Amino acid sequence: MDQIQLYLNYQLVDLMDDSPIALTFQINNLAEVKNQQGNTSNQFKLPLTQRNRQILGFPDDVAFTTLLPYDNYDARIIQDGLEIVPYGIAQLNLIEQDTASITVLSGNVDFFDSLDVKIYDMGDSTTTVGQLNAFGPYEHTWNLQTVALSQIKTEGYIWPVVDYGKIAIDFKNSPQIDVRYLRPGFFLKTAINLFAQTTGYKINPQSFLLQQPMYDKLIVQFANDNFEHGGDTQNKPDEYGLTALVNGTQTIRHLKTSDGIGTVAFSNIVADGKKQFDGTTFTSKIITTANIIVTIPRARLDGRVTGYPASVSITLNKGGTAGIEELTTINYDFSEWNPNNRTKGSGGNIYGWQTFGAKSLSIDTDLAINDRIYISYHFSGNTQSSIEFYADASMVIKSVNTNVLYKQQVQCERIFPDITQKDLLKDTLQHFGIICQTDNTNRTVTFSSFREIVGNIPVAVNWTSKCIDQGKTVSFQLGNYAQVNTMTYKDDDSILPKNLGNAQINVKDKTLPLSTALFESQFAPTLNRPYIGDSIAQILKVDTSQDTDAIDFSISTQPRLLIDQKLNLQGSAAIAFTDGDNQVMVNDTISVPYFYKPGGEYSLLWEDLRIAYYPELEKILSQTKKVVRYLLLTPRDILDLDLLIPVYLEQDSCYYYINKIDSWRKGQPVKVELVKLG
Repeated sequence: MDQIQLYLNYQLVDLMDDSPIALTFQINNLAEVKNQQGNTSNQFKLPLTQRNRQILGFPDDVAFTTLLPYDNYDARIIQDGLEIVPYGIAQLNLIEQDTASITVLSGNVDFFDSLDVKIYDMGDSTTTVGQLNAFGPYEHTWNLQTVALSQIKTEGYIWPVVDYGKIAIDFKNSPQIDVRYLRPGFFLKTAINLFAQTTGYKINPQSFLLQQPMYDKLIVQFANDNFEHGGDTQNKPDEYGLTALVNGTQTIRHLKTSDGIGTVAFSNIVADGKKQFDGTTFTSKIITTANIIVTIPRARLDGRVTGYPASVSITLNKGGTAGIEELTTINYDFSEWNPNNRTKGSGGNIYGWQTFGAKSLSIDTDLAINDRIYISYHFSGNTQSSIEFYADASMVIKSVNTNVLYKQQVQCERIFPDITQKDLLKDTLQHFGIICQTDNTNRTVTFSSFREIVGNIPVAVNWTSKCIDQGKTVSFQLGNYAQVNTMTYKDDDSILPKNLGNAQINVKDKTLPLSTALFESQFAPTLNRPYIGDSIAQILKVDTSQDTDAIDFSISTQPRLLIDQKLNLQGSAAIAFTDGDNQVMVNDTISVPYFYKPGGEYSLLWEDLRIAYYPELEKILSQTKKVVRYLLLTPRDILDLDLLIPVYLEQDSCYYYINKIDSWRKGQPVKVELVKLG
């Protein structure tokens, strides 16, 4: 039996005898450890039979081609009844004459391609990944109770005690944390699990990565320039807005001293779905950022021009628990009066009028529930004056759901930096020296390590009999390594020294280039500052150098990754978590994460990670031997292939890591790249 079958979208396709399918198998090329590799086929050709044309979506018919060529095809490859590729994806490359060029991808390719989506898209239901709503169960309210109770959390979101610039230096006498100036973090392990779920894979619970205690404690800590809502929240229709107009022409008269102050009415209510406006005052029913625009297209001021001239100020006000705040003001006066607009009088007792073109009041302001917005007028100067607003003067209030306000809902995907799922996973794998292998049949992914591969030497597969006597080649370098291979974090202007956390893998090979970048993390290092129990992480976002009362998160910082640490407060003063109005006393446990600190149980310094997770790779690189041999592998060999298990060749008396099986076809010798272990 010598039969190969290809199924696309679960339909058997017709093959060509003179365009065979050759398969390449690989999980991690040691010549390029920063990236994960996958299985792929050569670019082979299919005949454009009527059956194949229908399966492929009539790609040769320019006028009637369907959408199928613009998507991946589900692919299966069966050799002699054995599913060599049980769950792959096929891509149509091009049409040439009466053939279609196809490539089949499987293994890690399917998994990592599925992860090539923005983390932020997970909160946008207009995207495929957003429709899964993976972060939905972790949406929560930013309030005093949530922050205080989250201190003991070990998965999902957490609001750890991190100094963004508003935790007092004098913390010992009366320790207090204002939760309005904290920001959340999210446990990395929870995020990676969610990412895997969105691809339809499960993480093998026996994975090396899952056995690392530090992995359980890693937190992606908020460090973005803006604390934003998720896509669905930002894009939802505005149900809490207002559009109101002045009904006709409105004249406000100042005839006596007591009537010089009042409120402008907008009695023509065009849109007020939540009934928040009574004609003069808008009372918010939600916590929101309001974009307010008051437009006065044309106005006329009448009154005394000389002596004690009349004027009127129109002010946009916000009323709340803290009192009345004047947000912005425009003025109408006779400073540019035209003498032709005199109505009576002379000298210091002239009365007249002045018309004005369009003026507006515009501002964004945060509203709490029951905060009030209204427009006031205030006359100055002599009485017997008036202001006239013509038709179409308007007040428009829009609820803006861009930035998260205190007591609003938090969508956890926005805790992360604006990167893809794949970016974050690759960063994680690099921190722990992980090699990824997917099982397409069982839809599982295993996160193993170089250490495990070396540890599997006792169960190595003996491929001695499969060697074809076609010689071998031996090379003494792997890929693009250099004598110095740097492992770095992102630069952040606030972090000194600039190389904090960085390290390097040295290779004693003078034939290599002097230096190259091996890894650069998605994150920057983080400094500590003194606090109860020793120290806390500091991500300075509030600039208090010029104004100690500053509260705005105005300093730009790079993304941060921290290690959760639970601090037992027994024997220490209780900490008051407050929001300015209320407080919760915490006297048991708080979360005080760190990047690195002397005496810390774990460390994110690349040097410590190098020592913990990269000695096997360093040993391989110290005296590199890459051997290329030709082997005769059967379909059963391919079906049973586990690239995490070394192979042994008696010809060399060596154990090898399978770096690549290049273009396998049944019954044909295949080129295999092997890297010597030990």
